[in-house]
Formats: sequence, C-alpha cells, structure tokens
Amino acid sequence: MELMKSENIVQDRQPQPQEEEEIMQQEEEEEQRFHVLAVDDSVIDRKLLEKLLKASSYQVTCVESGEKALEYLGLLHHSSPASSSSQHHHQGSSWKDVPVVVMSSENVPSRISMCLEGGAEEFMLKPLQLSDLHKIQAHLLKSLPHS
Repeated sequence: MELMKSENIVQDRQPQPQEEEEIMQQEEEEEQRFHVLAVDDSVIDRKLLEKLLKASSYQVTCVESGEKALEYLGLLHHSSPASSSSQHHHQGSSWKDVPVVVMSSENVPSRISMCLEGGAEEFMLKPLQLSDLHKIQAHLLKSLPHS
C-alpha cells in the first residue's frame, strides 16, 4: 500500500522551478527561430533550399511563385477574379522591415542592380551552398527590433 502512494507522488510531481525555466527557454528559442518564406518555381531548387534552411535551424515555408508568396503574406488582393502579383496591395507598412534576399541562377549585372535598387538586401547566385546562409542570417539579425 505504501508503495502505491509513493508511485502516485512521483506521477503527480510538479516541475521544479529550474525545469520550468528550461521549458520556457526552449519555447522562447522556438518562437525566436527565424521563419523564412522560400519562393522558387523549380521543385528541385525549392527542396534543396528548404533542406539547407532547415539544416540551419530556420522555420521554412516554401511556395512555387511570387503570387503564392504574396498570398501567404496576406498581400494579394483576394477580391479580384484573376489576382496577379501586380495587383497586390500593402497593408500599411507592416512588411517594410522584412528582409528580402533574391536568389537566381542568372548572373546578369543589370538584373542584380535592379533587385538591389528595388529593395532586396542581398542577391545570391544559385546553386546555394550551406556556407552562403551566413549572409541570410546577417540580414535577419538586422531586422530584429532593437530593445
């Protein structure tokens, strides 16, 4: 009889303050992981990018088009019958601080300049390597609110 009581005590044990602190820290770390929206029309490139980003502990959402990305971000005007990326509207300036990194296999200086002048933080050439992800990390860190 005494043995059963001690088993119940073990099962009903509340987490100790140190354990609670560790759990809270893990939850905070999970929330603070950067979430990357990866857009690529190539399934192979999209899967490779997803794998690289996940290996670097990013949360990743992959879509196949700019239109899908805008839809995901809530920037596409849903009431139009044939929505296109040119018909999107920004809801205030809530996305102005979201860093954009363009990745392309086209090494065309005029296109690179156009992307950077258009607001992209970085232009990276494909195929992307795991070692390239430190550039993305730097831009994501700059986007964090300063306390």
